[in-house]
Amino acid sequence: RKRFDVVLMNPPFGAGSMVAKQHFEKNYPRTKSDLYAAFVERGIQLLHKRGMLGAITSRTGFFLSSFERWREEILLKEAPPVVFADLGYGVLDSAMVEVAAYCLEAAA
Repeated sequence: RKRFDVVLMNPPFGAGSMVAKQHFEKNYPRTKSDLYAAFVERGIQLLHKRGMLGAITSRTGFFLSSFERWREEILLKEAPPVVFADLGYGVLDSAMVEVAAYCLEAAA
């Protein structure tokens, strides 16, 4: 398996297709509710210890109760945030979504 020092992403967000939903439910049960959360989980799995993941995503995962498991199990235990910027609307061209940019560091 390949591991990386850095993973950088702007993953899709929202619910996946029916076919994708089955895959995500099976392989990413902690983050299946939103594509970007599952992409972040997978990105962390690809990192070397102390590797960095940079992402610009919807900000919902940091505030909604439905993402509590993602925050507690993925972010706080596996790759805590090093820096976080809440950017709001108007960042992703015409996409009407509030976004955040952040860097996570894989646990040693």
